Amino acid sequence: MKPNNSVMKRLVLFALFGLLSAMPAQMRGQEVFNQVVANAKQVIDDPKANPFMLAISQFKYTALQYICNTAIKQNGGGVKGDWLDRQAYGLNHFIISYFTALSRAKNNDKAMKEVTSYYWKACSDNVLFHGQDKEITEVFIQDPDCITPFSLNTDWEKADKAITRE
Repeated sequence: MKPNNSVMKRLVLFALFGLLSAMPAQMRGQEVFNQVVANAKQVIDDPKANPFMLAISQFKYTALQYICNTAIKQNGGGVKGDWLDRQAYGLNHFIISYFTALSRAKNNDKAMKEVTSYYWKACSDNVLFHGQDKEITEVFIQDPDCITPFSLNTDWEKADKAITRE
């Protein structure tokens, strides 16, 4: 499913507004993570959810659950809330930036492929956990209809910095 350019622009702006309004300026440890997960889950659980927003929410929810669960396993049961917050914020910003860049490509197939390649490279260059099962972590990449073709095994804080640096 590929939304048209004007719909994509409106949805990106809606998602950005939702993100900003849902995150007070001063949140305590793990509140950003919890808020992003809760917002994604709310969309996933809504039977009337827009398919575009549903796909984004499914990716965010899956990615954040993967990061949290894998970190807990690797750290023997503990993970810092502020680290999870930075991952959630990075993921959210990365996704908003990605769809903003796609909407600027104005349905130019070559430009849209370049945008996707650029963002995909930022993910692949910033692996979070080494030695993970690629069949699991690359499930969104392997789906040709997926609108978020990125690895779950991404350090979103670093990937976000990589795309904003250039």
